[in-house]
Amino acid sequence: MAVNSFETLKKVIEENSQAGEFYRAVHEWTVTAVEEDPLQEGECVCGQQHLRYMYTIQNLYTGRPLEYIGSKCVEHFQSSELNLQVNVFRGLFDLRKKILAGEKIFLDEDFSREILRWLYENEAFSANQYNGNNGLNDYQFLLDMFNKRHKDRITQGQENKIWALLQYSVKPFVRDHPALG
Repeated sequence: MAVNSFETLKKVIEENSQAGEFYRAVHEWTVTAVEEDPLQEGECVCGQQHLRYMYTIQNLYTGRPLEYIGSKCVEHFQSSELNLQVNVFRGLFDLRKKILAGEKIFLDEDFSREILRWLYENEAFSANQYNGNNGLNDYQFLLDMFNKRHKDRITQGQENKIWALLQYSVKPFVRDHPALG
């Protein structure tokens, strides 16, 4: 990123934050959406052109959104939390593309602990009779299966439950979520 682009980014962030100094202001922001421009015609708030993945960020205090910001600009925030959010949204975006294409999704290939946590925090796991009326149980089950060292020890019953949760909870939630493209 050119110096002018970074200065533009700093100015935009400072003008839209409560904190007036960039490195304090960056902690006020969270990623709220991602879009893909296959033609790479997107433009970052810093002026960088030819973005393929364009993120929307929102200020936690003012509520102001900024569209669009590229992943390279997010790196200038020097915020591990914001970088993690970009990675989660990119993973969710890729997962949504597979779902829309009708491709099979796999817990151990298409998910991460952070994506599972995001799904839980955003209420992808509804309370129902199968999870004791507590979505946390479905999240915890998928997390436990994801974390299993010996995948060959997953029982057929557990495989069936994983499949059902991915088909009936995760797929519709990710497919229809407005923040994912």
